[in-house]
Amino acid sequence: MKRLLRLSGNLLTSRFTSPVVIGFFLLLYIGVAFFTEEALITQMELVRQSAVLVALLSLLPLNIASRIVAEMLRYIERRRLFSGTAADNESELFDETIVLAVSPAITGLQERLDGLGYRTYQTERSLSAWRGVSIFPARVLFLSGVFCLFLGILVSLVTRTSYRGPVIEGVALPTPSGNGGVVEQIRLEKSTGSILSKQLSMEVAPARPGDARVSCGIYPPTRYQGSFVYPRFLGVALLVQFSAPDLQKGFEKHAILNIYPAGKEAAVEIPDSPYRLMISMAESGDGSDPYMTGRMNFTCKLLKGNEMLFAGNVPGGGEFVRDGFRLAFPDFRRMVITDFIRDYGVLFVWSAAILFGASFLFWLPVRLFFPLRQMLFIRHGTDMIRACSRTEGKEKMHGGVFNETLDMFDAGRVERKTNLG
Repeated sequence: MKRLLRLSGNLLTSRFTSPVVIGFFLLLYIGVAFFTEEALITQMELVRQSAVLVALLSLLPLNIASRIVAEMLRYIERRRLFSGTAADNESELFDETIVLAVSPAITGLQERLDGLGYRTYQTERSLSAWRGVSIFPARVLFLSGVFCLFLGILVSLVTRTSYRGPVIEGVALPTPSGNGGVVEQIRLEKSTGSILSKQLSMEVAPARPGDARVSCGIYPPTRYQGSFVYPRFLGVALLVQFSAPDLQKGFEKHAILNIYPAGKEAAVEIPDSPYRLMISMAESGDGSDPYMTGRMNFTCKLLKGNEMLFAGNVPGGGEFVRDGFRLAFPDFRRMVITDFIRDYGVLFVWSAAILFGASFLFWLPVRLFFPLRQMLFIRHGTDMIRACSRTEGKEKMHGGVFNETLDMFDAGRVERKTNLG
């Protein structure tokens, strides 16, 4: 039982656990890609439906969490060693450990290290020296970011739900709960930012008394009633009225048409008839964007089977009459095909991005200008000293000081040297 627990602990804290798990899922993706073009979506569905794959994916955040705990414990133990209150397990905490059979006296060593810019602390049996700032906070921030990233991926795969619907001016927002506020206006405008050339906003009235008015845009995604709002495609909600000489009754339909930008076509089928309408948004004569101005004309083609009977332009709110055929668009409104995604994993992914940024901002100046360098000398008995060294930068400079410090001891011989880097 103890061996099993020890093996599990080693597995959770190993640096190789996460790369191996990631490699497995990469190989799984490559295998799935041989059978489908939607490899990523298929792999996500496989993970959702398999408890084994979910458990395997869970190893990623568990591994990082265990490494964070192990990193903290090593840091605390190292601090205890430097204060002289820890047991003698320093060999696991330093880059280099040397055992010297020398006189126990360390006369003048503290003054010399102080003169070299090191801060020192001496007890009856040990002398510690350090210089610079530890990158431990940056490392913990980085590992915490990796943990949030892996946890976000896991939460997204297991709990993510998605619903797609048309957001239409003057109609209630089609949220999964079915109680969204009325969309008062959809606006597409030129962007003042440096990335996007245009910005989209969907103004939504309060759904209930006391609720706030909401404006949903492209980025960052708005959160509405627990779901993230992602606009996908622009188009027009068009009331289509059609009649023909050989139709017993007219045809009327509220059509959701993905016909933006201008020139993009969408089909409207006339049921129980050979007719089909091909509708697109016509270019404006003055070069303006019809979706932005709201002044829309529509280019229409009437097909009977594969034969085109006629084509023409119909203004929004107007009609077209020819040879007994009548086509009218009495109502048209801006429309946005929108995804409503309930995905709490996104919050962890955003947190990971923030933690990565904070880690880098701390790590860079410390690593370049104030790297930590540490030395520890511990007396064992009456004729042996263990000398330990560790550095997080400027290795050559610190190594020279460490070796010169060893030379200050009385002439003795090195019994054992262990490089733990």
